[in-house]
Amino acid sequence: MNLKLTKELRYNLLIVLILVLVDFAWNIFISQKNTITLFHASLLTFTYSISFFSVYSLNYYFLLPKLLDTKKYFLFTISITLMIFVFAGIRFFLEEITLLYLFNINNYNLQQEGILLTYLTDSFIYAFKACLYSTVVYLLFKYHENKDKLHQLKLKNQQAQLTALKAQISPHFLFNTLNNFYIELHDDKPKTAKGILKLSQLLRYVTYESSDNFVLLEKEIQFIKDYLYFYKRRYEDHFQVYLNIHGEIIQQRIPSLILIHFIENVCKHGIINDLEKPAKIEINIQEKYIEVITENTINISEKYTEPGIGSENIQKRLEVLFKSNFILKYEENNTIFKAYLKLPL
Repeated sequence: MNLKLTKELRYNLLIVLILVLVDFAWNIFISQKNTITLFHASLLTFTYSISFFSVYSLNYYFLLPKLLDTKKYFLFTISITLMIFVFAGIRFFLEEITLLYLFNINNYNLQQEGILLTYLTDSFIYAFKACLYSTVVYLLFKYHENKDKLHQLKLKNQQAQLTALKAQISPHFLFNTLNNFYIELHDDKPKTAKGILKLSQLLRYVTYESSDNFVLLEKEIQFIKDYLYFYKRRYEDHFQVYLNIHGEIIQQRIPSLILIHFIENVCKHGIINDLEKPAKIEINIQEKYIEVITENTINISEKYTEPGIGSENIQKRLEVLFKSNFILKYEENNTIFKAYLKLPL
């Protein structure tokens, strides 16, 4: 991460340096045609560079990641407009106050008629250049960053698929066998037959239907219901996990196997068979987003060590799919563990 930031900063400094040198060369050319000295031109280049780099940095490190990346386009447009006044204010302070005080020189004739319009017009041009260059560089870095992330995600998916293929024992044979068991037990042992059907649905979903990055929300929710079914079979009346789903399920799509991460954490690392300490899973479905909220008492005697999909991998996957347009939080307070996820739909 530090290496990437260093490389990114290095490229930005190189770009700014080139622009400063171009401006310095231009000022030398102007000084030869006018009466200003080389020292005067150098000071103006210095003050311009500070103003330019200030706006460049504000846009690159604050406005773009905070507003453009989060699709707050209106606020981003307003902020870019304000950058004109930021540039004008910094430049005015340096050139018309500081230089005048220290060297008795300045850049503009403040007594000239219409100087305010001229000054703002110049500031608009220079601030727009700073915002334009910083935006182009930022988007180029983002493009390469996302390209690398997608490549890494593709490699991980391929590795996961290969591992899954190695672990499979002829899926068709397995599903046919489960189907035969279901038919044979349907009349005599309907409860066992139902369990076999649920297991078949779980395996079929993981094997075939969850291979895409996004799946129907309806299928994801059915998957976690089937998953919880087996824990309910195990603990029967002692099973204390409350699943509450609010909102309308239509044709929304979410990342495949994303919800099971939170349900799995609750069931495998939490207490789920204590009437006084029930675990809670809440799914709120809104028009533009979905929330997943879990809360459970931590099972301190749990010795489960199977790797599964960790929180770090979930974070990386969501960053690839949604950039920064999601919220993922974990909170541990004494014996209570809480998880929160918010995704756009």
